[in-house]
Amino acid sequence: MTDSEKRSTPEPADDLSELRSFPPLGSALKVLLVWPRFPSSFWSFDGILDLVPIETDQPPLGLLTVAALCPKSWTLRLIDRSFEDLLDADILWADLVMVSGMRVQKDDIRETLLRARALGKRTMIGGPFASSEPELLGRLADHVVVGEPDEVFPEIAADLERGTAKRLYVVNDKPDISKTPLPRFDLLKLGKYASMAVQFSRGCPFQCEFCDIITIYGRKPRTKRPSQLLAELDRLFELGWRDQVFIVDDNFIGNHKLALELALELEEWQKSHHYPLLLYTEASIDLAQRPELIEAMVKANFFYVFIGIESPSPKSLTEAKKFQNLRRDPLESVRFIQSQGL
Repeated sequence: MTDSEKRSTPEPADDLSELRSFPPLGSALKVLLVWPRFPSSFWSFDGILDLVPIETDQPPLGLLTVAALCPKSWTLRLIDRSFEDLLDADILWADLVMVSGMRVQKDDIRETLLRARALGKRTMIGGPFASSEPELLGRLADHVVVGEPDEVFPEIAADLERGTAKRLYVVNDKPDISKTPLPRFDLLKLGKYASMAVQFSRGCPFQCEFCDIITIYGRKPRTKRPSQLLAELDRLFELGWRDQVFIVDDNFIGNHKLALELALELEEWQKSHHYPLLLYTEASIDLAQRPELIEAMVKANFFYVFIGIESPSPKSLTEAKKFQNLRRDPLESVRFIQSQGL
């Protein structure tokens, strides 16, 4: 246990509705980006990681994207708690500790934010957990960002620099991700990961009642340009990556026309680079109704795809509003996708 963990727990901060003033941090910030540890669960992949010589599954793409939004004058470091310890010295180095994560990471999120506060450091949190429960996180962090900050982060950064930062930033608009910069893959310890992660789209057109994707990212899929994604692969290739890449879209075929356009360009990229990458993604089961897209994905070196089946029961699927799974027998759809090479 570190020195700061042994100290008494600091009192929670005031709630987000109360005004607080913060000193300016200046334009030469040192920022520590922290990806919290997962508990032993589905998300931690413990059983699989025991079998392979790597430390963790995927890098924190959200934090890498935020890093790319930061001003060039800031100095950034990343701590991935999946395999790294967070030392007091790391926190003391920083002017600002930025955290992201999901609810399943809540325990390590809390520990990280309280340790930073105990050491007198400013803290900011964003991401899915903060967007879903900002009041809870507002008791632990100085600043909470709700929503997707791609288009407004320059304003947030300027507020931090000049001392006008708000306790709560709520971003209601869905950003045009065709303007989102290339993630800062250079901050990673590449050899620690089983696969890299890139993103082509956000949002999903369906309305499954158990899923928070449409709540956070909307029902209208927004995409990057194919050239953007290829530039991200170029960067990974330059850094020496020659392994799996997860296209993390919650539904890669949410916009099936643009997914096909990307798959065709990915095939050409793979050919020109001698097929260095093994691709995989997530898609709705109606992929089975798009044989041209499946063929293009296979040619682009997609090896597998996660499909949301949820239940073989039509009654359960109807209750969950997963209507796309009722258009065709799920087993027939799965077998067709497999027969085509995925």
